[in-house]
Amino acid sequence: MIKWGNHKLGPDTCIINMGAVEDCPSKALGLCKIAGKCYAKKPEVQYKEHVVGYRNRQKDFWLNNTWEFIADYIVKKIKARLYLTKYLRFNESGDFWSQQDVTKLSNIAGILKTIDVITYGYTARRDLDFNAVHFLVKGSGFWAPNGRTMVLKKNEKVPEDYIECPGTGKSGCYRCNLCKINIPYNIAFHIH
Repeated sequence: MIKWGNHKLGPDTCIINMGAVEDCPSKALGLCKIAGKCYAKKPEVQYKEHVVGYRNRQKDFWLNNTWEFIADYIVKKIKARLYLTKYLRFNESGDFWSQQDVTKLSNIAGILKTIDVITYGYTARRDLDFNAVHFLVKGSGFWAPNGRTMVLKKNEKVPEDYIECPGTGKSGCYRCNLCKINIPYNIAFHIH
């Protein structure tokens, strides 16, 4: 129920989703500012049966297992890989369902820290508490413990208190670590 990388993240990053874009809690609650232009929506439209089905299986896995079971599963998968895993990216699609999911991920991230894997991601759930978690999180349009993010139109200027994402476009996230270190940078992404 985890996969490694994509064309941007690189093979040192595994990904776990709590659901698909089609039933994203942030979208349903009106908290997502880019729901109509969600990056994760493209593969769900392009490869609907495969991608939505897979992300729904990930949702079932996430919702129907304890944090201990999921942490053990992830650790076993990472240790079975020949290639070094440095990061767990949460919620490439979807978002946290509840505060209980924040606690669940924090517990998993605490275990992953013991094998030197950093857990990171983004959320639009400004209604949840992310203080004292074991993972790095940036708020989509609001301040979270590790900064905030915003999406800019193609030619829109980057605000002064933001850094333009150096991974936007073809270079990918694997050449950058601004979202993967415990320094609260504000990151601006140009829509792509």
